[in-house]
Formats: sequence, C-alpha cells, structure tokens
Amino acid sequence: MGSPKKRLFTAAVAAVLAATMSACGSSTKAASPAVVAPPKSLITPGTLTYGTAATFPPFESRAVGGGLEGFDIDMIDALADSMGLTAKATDMDFDGLVPALAGKRIDLINSAMYITDARAAKVDFVPYLVIGESLLTPKDNPKHIARLPQDLSGKTVAVTRGAIGETYMNEFNDQLRQQGLPVMTVMSLPTNQDATLAVRSGRADAFDTSTPGAATTLAKTGNTFTVAATFKNETKIGIAVRKGDTGTATAIQNALNRFVRTGAYGKLLAKYRIPAESDYLETPAATSTGR
Repeated sequence: MGSPKKRLFTAAVAAVLAATMSACGSSTKAASPAVVAPPKSLITPGTLTYGTAATFPPFESRAVGGGLEGFDIDMIDALADSMGLTAKATDMDFDGLVPALAGKRIDLINSAMYITDARAAKVDFVPYLVIGESLLTPKDNPKHIARLPQDLSGKTVAVTRGAIGETYMNEFNDQLRQQGLPVMTVMSLPTNQDATLAVRSGRADAFDTSTPGAATTLAKTGNTFTVAATFKNETKIGIAVRKGDTGTATAIQNALNRFVRTGAYGKLLAKYRIPAESDYLETPAATSTGR
C-alpha cells in the first residue's frame, strides 16, 4: 500500500490535477443550441475563428481590460451563438487578413472591410452595413461648410493618410479646378486622431471620417464638433469568406437574416450610435451581395 508519506503525496497530486481539469473546463463557454445551420467546414470544430484588425472603432478596438469590443465583435458573437458555435478572434494587421483567410488560418474576416472590386476578386462578401464619409467642423460650423465641393474652396481639410477620405478630397479639388475655384489644402495625417486634433487646434477647418466614426467622435466629445456634411454614403462593408466558399457565406447570411428579424441588428446600431443611413440589412434595396 506504500508509506503514509507516499499516500499523502499521491493524494495531493490527484487533488491538483482535479482542480486543474475543473479550471480548464470552466474556461470554455458552452454555445447555445444551433437555430441556424452552421458551416460544415471549420478550422476548429465548434468554433467560428475570425480575423480582425482591432483598430477601427466603433467596429472593433481594444477595450480597457484588454479584450475586444465594438459593433463587429458583438455581432459575430451573436451570429456564432445562433449557429451553436463559439466565436474566437484573431487580432492582426489589416493587410494580413486576406492572406490569413486564403491560408485557411481563419474561417472568415470580420473587420468592417470595405467591399471593393479588387477585394471582391480575392474573397466573397456578405454585406451588412453601408457607410459614407462625414466632414466634421468645430461646433456650429463657423466656416459654413455645406455645399460640396464649393464650400471647401480655400479651406484646409484634415484627412487620414491613405484612407478613402484623402482620395475624395483630391477628387473634390479636381472639381474645384474645373469650376475655376481655389482648391482646398488637404492636410494628410497619420491617424484619425491626428486629424481630429488638427481641427481642435485650429490648424484645419474640417476633418474627414466615416459616418460611423463621426457618430463615435460626437458621442465621445460632446458639443465640440458639428457634422457639416455627409457624402458618398454608398460604400458597403461586409464579412469576407474564402472565394467560392458558398457554405460559409450561406450560413453567415442566414444568421444575419435572423439577427435582423429578432431586432438585435437595430439594437446594435443604436448601441454604437451608428447612423440610420448605415442600415443595410433592413433597407428594401438590401438584396445585392456585392458592388
């Protein structure tokens, strides 16, 4: 039977193992029973593994506690749960998302990805929002910016370098030249936060951001800014799946349809103060799956 010391050591080891196994079991959240058929092929059975670049509030960003938060994060958790799955995020650089999907390291991309022709050639999309661009000015719009592009003539507009807003401002300048008007100064800055600060400090008359980004800025800054104009409200964003993966695309679309029917989609728009014009899934025209 062994010595008392040996029996005590064996019992202690067994207790530690039991506690460890209990802790491991309690760390996994059980998914709800499936009410929507899940994809048949997943990287990890029972888990919807998605890629995201958590640097784009209000869609995805790092929370104070270190986890992820945002519209996309809440939405994918709900979609996965309706399919009887647990959602698992892989946070990475935005330009690594499509290669990760093609390499089958993730099941899908859930990162407020703009649907463009170039991306649609590489992945298939399930659209869920339509967004545009907004010009924010200091409170009460002191330079009276409203008509685009005429009211931008001679002004300074801050943009995020490389973002779609920079392209739009350069296109507006082309239109101003054609009309014989002085062009605006396009102030290209590294981040959206830098563009915001440029207006706060008086170095720029307005800054460009997405319509949901504008809503987030207004919610965080109170009466500091005014939305002077909204334009190009035609860019769809979607969940991306591998090219030709109709099984996953169908499962996500069915889960999204249920998400809308239950009212959860509308509640999530309200939670993150995303403008009503971004509502894609409840609009009568929401039948297309791409541009």
